[in-house]
Amino acid sequence: MDSLKKELEEELKLSTEDPRSHAWFHGPLTREGAEALFERDGDFLVRDSSSSKGDYVLSCFWRDEPMHFKIIRVVLRPKEGYSRELFQFEEDRFDNVPALIRFYVGGRLPISQASGAIIFHPLNRTTPLRIIAERQEAESKVDGGPAGTKSQLERRKRLSFSSTLSDSLMVNPLLRSGSQPANMEDVGCRPLLQTAQSDSNLRTGAPQNTKPQATGRAPISPVFRTGSEPLLSPKPWQTRPCYPGGGVTLRGSDGQLHSRAPPKPLRISAIFPKNLRPPPLSDRDQDPSAFYDELVVQVPQSRRKGHVDRLKAEEKWQGRARITETSFGFLEADNEAASRLLPDKDRFEPPQMESSSCFRLDQFESLLLPDNNRPLEPSVLLALKELFNRSDPKTTALHMLSVDCQVARIVGVTDEQKRIMGVASGLELVTLPHGRQLRQDLLERHHLIALGVAVDILGCTGTVSQRATVLHKFILLARALKDHAHNLYAFSAFMKALEMPQVLRLEMTWRALRRNHTESAILFEKTLKPFMKSLVERDDSVVGGPVAVPHLVPLLMLMEGEDPVENSERGCELLYDVLQSARRTALHARDHQQHAHTLLTGWTPIPEMLEALGTEFALRLFWGQSGAQADRKERYEKFDKILCVLSDKLEPVEISAKQPQQLS
Repeated sequence: MDSLKKELEEELKLSTEDPRSHAWFHGPLTREGAEALFERDGDFLVRDSSSSKGDYVLSCFWRDEPMHFKIIRVVLRPKEGYSRELFQFEEDRFDNVPALIRFYVGGRLPISQASGAIIFHPLNRTTPLRIIAERQEAESKVDGGPAGTKSQLERRKRLSFSSTLSDSLMVNPLLRSGSQPANMEDVGCRPLLQTAQSDSNLRTGAPQNTKPQATGRAPISPVFRTGSEPLLSPKPWQTRPCYPGGGVTLRGSDGQLHSRAPPKPLRISAIFPKNLRPPPLSDRDQDPSAFYDELVVQVPQSRRKGHVDRLKAEEKWQGRARITETSFGFLEADNEAASRLLPDKDRFEPPQMESSSCFRLDQFESLLLPDNNRPLEPSVLLALKELFNRSDPKTTALHMLSVDCQVARIVGVTDEQKRIMGVASGLELVTLPHGRQLRQDLLERHHLIALGVAVDILGCTGTVSQRATVLHKFILLARALKDHAHNLYAFSAFMKALEMPQVLRLEMTWRALRRNHTESAILFEKTLKPFMKSLVERDDSVVGGPVAVPHLVPLLMLMEGEDPVENSERGCELLYDVLQSARRTALHARDHQQHAHTLLTGWTPIPEMLEALGTEFALRLFWGQSGAQADRKERYEKFDKILCVLSDKLEPVEISAKQPQQLS
């Protein structure tokens, strides 16, 4: 047992890019062996493909049934003498299988849109891969006697790709990418859609009756795909349209390959009308690829319904054209032809570039501020303190969520705003070039929320215990924003205020908090601060549930030329995580909108509190009627000095330096 344990440990010490270094990789485990391990939804493991040597299969359990997905292996050959392997399911590509698994487990993303299967609970092996292989070999010897049992015969029939087809089945010109000719320059001419091919439905044994049309030497195909797409597997008695250059289909296990490999056909299931698509096989004994669940890379449809959809399609197919040197001009022509046939109301209208802020100070009418108010007017500050003292943290958090959703255009978005933006919500707009004004407005509001919290703490000129009580209330409000309102945008603003240098230096206040409100102090140090650190490092796994307003600040700073990772050691890796998070936010914008709408349904807002949490109100309160129109940078610099003066007045430098010695 010790030797087996040591052998297992040696395997797990391999490079993290090697699947063998992860306990969820079970090597030669069979399909039946994997299904016997499943117990609950989310269970998963990775194993070797029994029908395609060198490939991997993800086996998982979802909605009370086992599923198997063949991991698509893409071999890029951009130039002679160089190749690179990538792995994918439907869209995202990764350099290795462990990176692919981490992406889908960490993001709780479905493996395929058709199945909706989500993996999050790995089934870890407790023995070395050698033991698993020996067990599988022993079982195969027991089950596979001279005659073989009926089940084994059926299984061998399913896994065999070499059965002879009837004479009525036309030649399938697919080329197995697992085994290419020794000289890649001898590959014949191929169609333009190189990346839209699949070798999932392999047939062999058909006689060659068509010679390749091309006689010249074609450039090396830069990409070869391996995968499993059952929808592309025709029934044996059906035929495909004949394409020039057809030939026999070769298996990766064939000892001798044809000197000139035949080209792959166009992918008729995605390009031609649906009535020409051959239906998938229902009998798994006749089609081994039917054992794999559906993984289909979708081709953009001719009719798009929004600016974001159009940009996604262009980016996806232009990027693929750069990699494969393939032209997808026919898609653009198809889109243009379709747009001319659409009614005026359905035609694409380019979005407008907004040049003015959504904060209209000239139109703002206040219930709390007098006309021509001065900065930080004492009577207004006192009225605000009484207003918020009458409200509990959850109610205040919902008011904050309502205002943030209006500014970020998550709820209450009118048809006119959608027409101007070109998208359905601000969560999509902030990721686009013409969303610059909204990004600036959200950064402005985020900083004003932090300034408001700091002013309330530093403006409390009473006793140290009274300031600790104010600090205690803001910690509870931050928790309500995180756990009740699911507003990570405002939560990060509160944490920014509580960690300002002017607030952190108030050592007497923090000590009074630990003494008088111990639970809040522990909540801040042990829960809120680590959670905020994880958000900054883009570890979305800590969120764990639906979000109404995501943590947008890093993306906003990055898009506006600021460095959100200035003091981070992760550098480019963190920047990549920020962009990936922004992509997921835009893709799930509708889910965020729905959750925010659910939270804001069934409660009665207080008009005065909505105004007090508004951005125009904060601008007028902090800088007065005239100062609110000044330059943003100048305003912030002056207010930062005011906060320093207030902090030094509460706890002078001499007292702060001597206080630890007196208490010790």
